[in-house]
Amino acid sequence: MNDMYQHNITLIRHRWPEVAERIEQADISEMSFEVVEDKAASLIIDGIQLSSTIDPIEEAFLFRQLVEGNHYIIWGLALGHLPELLTQDESAQTIGIVLFNFEVTKLVLHLVPFHWLDDPRVQLIAIYESAPNLNQMLGNIAFQNSVIITSERILAQKDKPWLSRRMDDRLYTIHCRLSHHERDSEYQEIENQNIKLLRKLRPIEEYLVKPLKTAIIVGAGPSLEHHIEELKWVYQQQERPEIIAAATACTCLKQHGIKPDAVFAIDIDIPESYINFDLAKDTPLLFASRMRPEIFTKWKGPKYFFHLSDPTYDRFAEAIPSFRLYVYGSVIHPTIYSALARGADKILLLGCDFGFPNEIIHSGLSNDTDPDRKMDMWIENGLGDEIRTESSYRMFLTGVESLIQQNPEIDFVNWSKIGAKIIGTRYLDYGNIEHEIRP
Repeated sequence: MNDMYQHNITLIRHRWPEVAERIEQADISEMSFEVVEDKAASLIIDGIQLSSTIDPIEEAFLFRQLVEGNHYIIWGLALGHLPELLTQDESAQTIGIVLFNFEVTKLVLHLVPFHWLDDPRVQLIAIYESAPNLNQMLGNIAFQNSVIITSERILAQKDKPWLSRRMDDRLYTIHCRLSHHERDSEYQEIENQNIKLLRKLRPIEEYLVKPLKTAIIVGAGPSLEHHIEELKWVYQQQERPEIIAAATACTCLKQHGIKPDAVFAIDIDIPESYINFDLAKDTPLLFASRMRPEIFTKWKGPKYFFHLSDPTYDRFAEAIPSFRLYVYGSVIHPTIYSALARGADKILLLGCDFGFPNEIIHSGLSNDTDPDRKMDMWIENGLGDEIRTESSYRMFLTGVESLIQQNPEIDFVNWSKIGAKIIGTRYLDYGNIEHEIRP
């Protein structure tokens, strides 16, 4: 322990004793690193350079530009250039620094003086897999004011997949938003087509006034078909929860004689072949306001439109004010959100796999109907096995986990263990299923 470390850890211990304890538990006795230097010095750990050796301050400015506003959550410390920059900015109001690579942090504390640790705007937060507030903290990654230090994210990939995949999801989300902006002219054309049609239809507020206690949210993942006999049994009960399905799940449901109580659709690129237009004349379709008119005009049952919370819907929401539903890329998000808005205190998730168990994409549909799926990543399921997935599906999972984190009083139940593990849920108690499905 050198004087530099003693100075830094004393400041941390005084303000954040639990964080200091977590850092001091880290073992760096066998940690190898290399000092590299050009115009500035940096460290290389496991082949990853922590910061720029050309202009680390300019690098910090680039990170800072990723956030609009005066509140910051920094994921990773690296050599501390970003918090040092922010503490010199009088307009910065809060500077949260989330630590997770504790061996790296401990090493850096031996080498770099962090006088800014006594700045009252700075808060250090330790996150680890058994942390009691893990779900809450992981939900913060999705916030617009989060900055992820690249080198720390890459170092976390080796032994912290529960964290690194959510960081990757955050970056993928930024990519998706950029691609949405590139389609703005297409969106505006659809809005111009839909505006007169939507004014003749009912907004989702009229649907949301109907209260419910328990809802079964059905996605089109492979676990739907895997558990279809159980769902059929539930469906046949005289008193049961509402079954609210994603449009893509309806083919499988119809094949097994199950008529959902409502159907959700948001994807403007959804093929008509995925939609069961003759499902039932009394089954409502709840659809995002930018759905192509050839989809919702053919629906035979009641129709309700809604705007999504995505910023690309701001213009349309101003033209036709209506309730906006949370989304993070998947139809599952607004479907869950609608159940919460109706007062549900228990939500069961079936077919919400966020991966491809047995390399199947959708229940009831051939993989040939969705040939662009890459299946180039892996994720842990409820059995402790790795199943194939991809970036977009992992992002969808992060969005659901964020919703769960924001509603800790709600009982979220994962029906199946063959799909991805969902933090914040418990698994269905099959031995007590009659109690589980009380409406």
